[in-house]
Amino acid sequence: MGWSGGGCSGTGDCVITLTASTTVTATFEVGGVYTRYLAEGATSAMFDTRLALLNPGIVATTATLTFARSGASEVVTTIPVPARTRVTFDPKVLAGMATAEFSTKVESSQRLVVDRTVSWDVANAYGAHAETAIPAPATTWYLAEGATHSGFNLFYLLQNPNASPANVRVRFLRPSGAPLEKTYTLPPDSRNNIWVNEEVFDGLGKALSSTDVSAVIESLSGQPLIVERALYLDRPGQVFAAGHESAGVTAPALEWFLAEGNTGGYFDLFVLVANPGATDAQIEATYLLPDGTSVVVPHTVLANSRFNIWVDEEDPRLANTAVSTTIRSTNGTPVIVERALWWPGAFSQWYEAHNSPGATTTGTRWALAEGEVGGARNVETYILLANTSAFAGDVLVTLLFEEGTSVERTFTVAPRSRFNVDVRTEFAAALDRRFGALVESQGASAAQLVVERAMYWNASGQDWAAGTNALATRLP
Repeated sequence: MGWSGGGCSGTGDCVITLTASTTVTATFEVGGVYTRYLAEGATSAMFDTRLALLNPGIVATTATLTFARSGASEVVTTIPVPARTRVTFDPKVLAGMATAEFSTKVESSQRLVVDRTVSWDVANAYGAHAETAIPAPATTWYLAEGATHSGFNLFYLLQNPNASPANVRVRFLRPSGAPLEKTYTLPPDSRNNIWVNEEVFDGLGKALSSTDVSAVIESLSGQPLIVERALYLDRPGQVFAAGHESAGVTAPALEWFLAEGNTGGYFDLFVLVANPGATDAQIEATYLLPDGTSVVVPHTVLANSRFNIWVDEEDPRLANTAVSTTIRSTNGTPVIVERALWWPGAFSQWYEAHNSPGATTTGTRWALAEGEVGGARNVETYILLANTSAFAGDVLVTLLFEEGTSVERTFTVAPRSRFNVDVRTEFAAALDRRFGALVESQGASAAQLVVERAMYWNASGQDWAAGTNALATRLP
C-alpha cells in the first residue's frame, strides 16, 4: 500500500490518499483543532442568544467557546459535546455575558456543526434570526441583501479575531449609480457594528438612508475578518417587528442554489443578486417545483449593482407554490445570491422574515445543529431539500437528540425538485424536544442535494410570529 499527499487547504484540512487495490481518503484537521466563527450575538433585556452544537461523528469532544465582547475582555468556557449528540448552550449564564454584544469562536478536536439563534423581546420572543457558523475568516466578504427604506434598519457585524487592528473598506452597491465607499478601523479581538442607515459620506450626508444596498467588505491591511448582516423592520409601536440575518460569502460564483422558498397569499419570496464586477451579468433563474417541473426566467444584473427578483411575480406558475431556485450566470460574470422570505401577506402586514445565502456547491451529506418541535412556543421545524440531480434520490434524515438518542427515516425525492420534511409530522419522537439533523443521500449514484432548515413559533397571540432559516453545513 502506498500513499500520496493531497495537500492542506487554507481552512486546515489535509487529505492523504492511500493507494492499493482500492483508494481510501482520510480528512483531518492540522493540529487537531476545528474552528468555527459567528460574528453576531447579543444578550440584554431585549435580546437573547442560543447556541446549538452538533457532534455528527462517533468520537466525543470538548468545545472551547470564546466570546469577544464589544468594549470588554473575552469570556472563555468549555463544554462537553458527546458523539452523535446535539448540545444547547446559553451564553448569558456566564459571568459578564448577561448584557453583552459579542462574537463567538468555537474550537474542538472533532468536527462540530454550530448554529446560533438570536431572538428579541426576551419575554415573548416575537422575532428571531439564525445562522450557522463559518469555518474561517477571510479578507473579502460579500453581502447581496440590504435595505434602509420603508422602516428597514441595516447593520453590518464585523469580527476582527486578530491581535492587531484591521483597516477595512466597505463598498456599498446600489440599484443604480456609482458605488459608495468608506473605510473603518477595527480594534484587535473585537466585534464591531456598522449601522448603514446612519453612515455619513463627505458631501453626500446620509446617502444610504433610503435605498436597497449590497456590499463588498475588504480588509486592506491583510487581517482576515468575519462578516454578517442583520436587517430589521420597524412597525408603529414595535421596534424590530421583523428581522433576518445572514453571514456574508467570500467569493462570487457562476452558480448558486437555494433550497427554501414559498410564494402565495401568505409568503413573499425575494432573490437578491449582487454583481460586484465591472461587467453586466446575464443570469438565468431556474425554479424547481415540488412536482419536478421547472420555470426558467432570464435577467440582466448591471455591473457594480444590486438586483431584486420578486419570485411571486416572475411567472404565473410561481404565484402560489413551494420552490427551490438555481441562479446561473450565462456570460461568465460571477455574482452573489441570497434569498429572503417575508410574511404574512403584503408588505404592510409583514411581521417576520428569514434569509439565507445560496450554496455554491451541492453535496450528498449535510448537517443541521438546530431544530425543535413543540415546547412552550409551539415550535415547528422544516428541513428543506433541493434535489438538483436529473434522477430521483433516497435521502436518509437522522435526528440526533440532546440525550444522545436518535431516530431516522428515508424519503424519496423526485429529480430536479423541491422537497419538504415536516419534522413534527414525520418524526413523532421529536415532539417537545430539541435536536440536530443529518441529511444523507443514499445509493451508489447518490442524488446531489442542497439543504436548509426553517423554524417558526408563536408569540403574543400571533401564529409564526417568529421565524428563522439557515443553510445546512455540508459534510465530507
